[in-house]
Amino acid sequence: MSTPRDTLPEPLSGLPEPAVVELPPGRPWLALSELNRLIRQQGQARPLARAWVLDQLVHAIPLPIEEEKALMAAFLERRGISDDDHVPGWLKERGLVFDDLRILATQKRRLQRLVRCRWEDEVEVRFLQRKPELDQVVYSLLRVDSEDLAAELHHQIAEGEADFDALAPLHSEGPERHCRGQIGPLPLAAGHESMVSRLRRGRPGQLFEPFQAGESWVVLRLEQFLPAELNEPTRERMMGELFEEWLEQRARLLLEGQPLPPLDAMLALLQEDDSP
Repeated sequence: MSTPRDTLPEPLSGLPEPAVVELPPGRPWLALSELNRLIRQQGQARPLARAWVLDQLVHAIPLPIEEEKALMAAFLERRGISDDDHVPGWLKERGLVFDDLRILATQKRRLQRLVRCRWEDEVEVRFLQRKPELDQVVYSLLRVDSEDLAAELHHQIAEGEADFDALAPLHSEGPERHCRGQIGPLPLAAGHESMVSRLRRGRPGQLFEPFQAGESWVVLRLEQFLPAELNEPTRERMMGELFEEWLEQRARLLLEGQPLPPLDAMLALLQEDDSP
């Protein structure tokens, strides 16, 4: 085994602190006081808290032994390991032990199982809350610095004398000049507030009267309204957001030195799910 580095911090006792924290596997490199200092100074307390909460949760989520074995075999096969005799060497090269392999191969599945059991029933409420932010639009846009120019361009479009694709490269001051005036699909809520309010109540094909948004005068037409749908990818996204909020809340409690609520109630949902 390699020896730790020579220069280590000395506490008030005058005795050097032992290096106990490994960076390369098998090489103690940091003393605990150094680790605590780095966590504070480099802003790593929150990532470490999240990692600890996640590790605690993953280890607590059960998986049927056969499913666990299948996931581990698939994990190794994707890395070119199909012979069990090669596993110890592969682990040693990476400084891993067997439990590391077990968690790396099964963590995603464990979390999927818990997240679905815990938050699936809350998805519809979450979707309705988030829908205004998830709806998307396609619109045509001109941004100019003059009210008079905006009025003239609006008139040309309304009378069919010209359209956004011809006018944007000549007159528009925003990035839309490089895409012939058309923007999207983009989340409806991503635009300027004055644009969002019009697009939300508009109908496809509607050309709005020129208006001011920030320092620019805008000519705007709604092309398409694409309402968000509660399909499977959206369901997964909503459950992921709910889980992320739970994880952040638990990490925040840990950082504040508060006791963490037990996981028993969440884990009981898995037992109910396994019931015939």
